[in-house]
Amino acid sequence: MKLSLPWRRGSTAGSEPPSEETPIDITVPRECVYQRFKGEPGPCPRCGGPLQQSPQTYMIATRRGRQITDSFITGGDMGWFCTRCPTVVINPEELSDMLQHGLPHWDVGNEFAVLGIVDLDAIPEEKQHLPLGDDDNPIPLVEFTKISRTTAPGQLARRRKATPHNRTAPARKKRKKKKKRK
Repeated sequence: MKLSLPWRRGSTAGSEPPSEETPIDITVPRECVYQRFKGEPGPCPRCGGPLQQSPQTYMIATRRGRQITDSFITGGDMGWFCTRCPTVVINPEELSDMLQHGLPHWDVGNEFAVLGIVDLDAIPEEKQHLPLGDDDNPIPLVEFTKISRTTAPGQLARRRKATPHNRTAPARKKRKKKKKRK
């Protein structure tokens, strides 16, 4: 998944400031929006509501070309959650910087996707000592329903060259004109 999206912080005039006391229910499936920004992301790209930063535990999958590489569970405050709709905004540049600091035996691909939020509270107390991902202790992942990207207002998203595999409409065939009979 390539994330080459320029985005600048937009105006938040008219939106209410995020409340520090609004609890985030991580068990609700959400749409993840990748959006580049400096500082704060501004309003929710889906509904215009206020966003609230919340530290959570995320599962990230990486790949190199068509080959799947390592997946990681990491904690951080990279997610900005909408207080009105099920959306989380993540800055892909921040996540990319974090993935640059891996151990030599890790196989971190150059492309990544945040798969969802790991609900650590869903792990039963009697299984908290077991490694996550074992058959007896599966990862309690709240998967994102959709992963999308935004671009800055006034900027166009990059277009791919049309190929037979990603063409939006089939090519039209030229029809031969029939001669009219009199």
